[in-house]
Amino acid sequence: MSGAQDGAARALEHVRALAGEIGPRGSCTAAEERAAAYAADRMRSLGLQGVAVEPFRGSPSTYRPYALAFATALLAALLALLLPGEGLALAAAAVLSGLGAWGMLRETDLAGNWLRRLLPAGQSRNAVGIVPPSGEVRRRAVLCAHLDTHRTPIFYSSPAWQRLFSLLVGAAFASMAAGALLYALGAALGWSWVRWPGLAAAAVQLVALALCLHADRTPFSPGANDNASGVGVALALAARLGDEPLAHTQVWLALTGCEETGAAGMAAFLDAHGEVLGQEDLIVVLDQVGIGHLVTLTADGLILKHPTHPRALEAARAAHSALPGLALSEKTGIAYTDALVATRRGLPALTVVALPRGGVEAHWHQVSDRPEHVELQALADACAFAGQILKQLDGDA
Repeated sequence: MSGAQDGAARALEHVRALAGEIGPRGSCTAAEERAAAYAADRMRSLGLQGVAVEPFRGSPSTYRPYALAFATALLAALLALLLPGEGLALAAAAVLSGLGAWGMLRETDLAGNWLRRLLPAGQSRNAVGIVPPSGEVRRRAVLCAHLDTHRTPIFYSSPAWQRLFSLLVGAAFASMAAGALLYALGAALGWSWVRWPGLAAAAVQLVALALCLHADRTPFSPGANDNASGVGVALALAARLGDEPLAHTQVWLALTGCEETGAAGMAAFLDAHGEVLGQEDLIVVLDQVGIGHLVTLTADGLILKHPTHPRALEAARAAHSALPGLALSEKTGIAYTDALVATRRGLPALTVVALPRGGVEAHWHQVSDRPEHVELQALADACAFAGQILKQLDGDA
């Protein structure tokens, strides 16, 4: 697909409108709603079919479920320390620690859990539209990018903080799982001494809880790279497809809300439209593609890593072979993207991101994530790569 530079210029206009004019777009906020309305208006102006803003219920915070899990585990340590007797106190502590660990694991895996059921939901929405092919529909592709932006806690402020935070996520989960096991053994075998290693685990959980409470009080990022860049590229490709439609591939745009707080927008999209997608179709998730060189993720997930569908990786590698001058690498994701929801449902889904070159900031989840930092070349590369994937999918059809 030609015109990558023209597409990049169009994408940058959308980046400026979303991150500059609308600004920070927290999940379930009025600004996120304005972003969905903006995206729907642009799709209508491009002549897409079936354009709609589709409401759903999502979480306004990514940190409250984890805070509740850590607080539950801390209560376990408190009960083990203060309640008289060993059997009942340690058994109660084992149950509470186990609930915290199980809830956290399910939450990181974007699966239903008891933490979500106890916390209030908010109103979010997806912007959806369809680019029809010139002929009979034989394949479908979904271009997905999220509209919402993240908060800006201290643990995203530098690479060192990010590495420390990644270690803390694993340590916090391990502390709850180990606490559940220790307390259970203590209750069964009369080991009163397990209260003391339980306190060491509680110290890790206390730090994690404090960071969660801090994070939920920070401002939202303007989100130029993460992820107005992905939305801009998706809209730019839709404009190109309107001028040069594919022959037999129907292209959906799914611009989602609440990705930053658990990918509820992608889940809502697949609940509403997923029945039309099959193993021969493809979901392409564009997530912070505005700074650096392109990367495709070979696995997705925060604790449990789910391998990318083999067919999605084949499509990415074939597209790269057709664009020999394009810098592209593969790596395992460190968190999750919208693709994880589709992957867990068995659908071919590919995440495309960009990583900055040495010495350049990604501005990930920071107040500095503004349009002036987004690179035209990165946007052009994303347009060319995603466009080539669509072209090849259509050729296969």
